[in-house]
Amino acid sequence: MLAANSFRDILSRSQFVPTIAVLLGILALLLLAGCSIRNRFLKNESENPNEPEQMLLLYEEMRRQGKLSDSEFRSIKNQVLPTRDPANETEGDDQDGP
Repeated sequence: MLAANSFRDILSRSQFVPTIAVLLGILALLLLAGCSIRNRFLKNESENPNEPEQMLLLYEEMRRQGKLSDSEFRSIKNQVLPTRDPANETEGDDQDGP
């Protein structure tokens, strides 16, 4: 019983509870901010499904103007194209037919 009374005394005399409450509030705000930022990135990602193709068009134009060599363009193209959705590529394969 002495331990229970002394624990209550410690809590009542210290700033432990308010400090924990403030820290939990800060943690909650950080989590909300993180979720908000994550949702914003996901929204931007879904709004730009043709971005790799647009980037390739820009790089192709730079290659035509001589600002990129053929090997640089191929390297960029190989890095950009694997990011495409494999489901789109299988749809194109069906069009070839037997």
